[in-house]
Amino acid sequence: MTVTGADFLRAIAAGTVESSPHLAHLGLRLTHVEPGRVTLEWRPGAELTNRSGVVHGGFIATALDDACGMASGSAAERPTLHLTMNLNVDYLRPVHAGRAYAVTGEVTHGGRTRVLTRAAVTDEEGRLCAQATSSLTPNRAVTP
Repeated sequence: MTVTGADFLRAIAAGTVESSPHLAHLGLRLTHVEPGRVTLEWRPGAELTNRSGVVHGGFIATALDDACGMASGSAAERPTLHLTMNLNVDYLRPVHAGRAYAVTGEVTHGGRTRVLTRAAVTDEEGRLCAQATSSLTPNRAVTP
């Protein structure tokens, strides 16, 4: 049996494969995987806030980048890390520490050397807080 990228990410979501350490630091948890689409639950901590008292935009961008990368990886034939070539983020609403958010990522174009994705952060009411588009390339030099 061949392990696909989606299988590998499902094992991370199930806790049978170790997740990347920075996800726990950010408060992100992978909860759903299907080929080309992932969902993460996000409850950012106070340590991610800026002087304005809201989550710093760099951490929001990181969450969106993670969702794009995992979506890209979930569409791969085998476990493959993907390198971000471009990330464009739009911030629409503040993200607050201690509140629950969903971060979703999906592939919009799958290619052999370039994958296009989009991601979104939504609050508990389903309102869009931030969104991103990204292009990624498979990193064939490293196997997860």
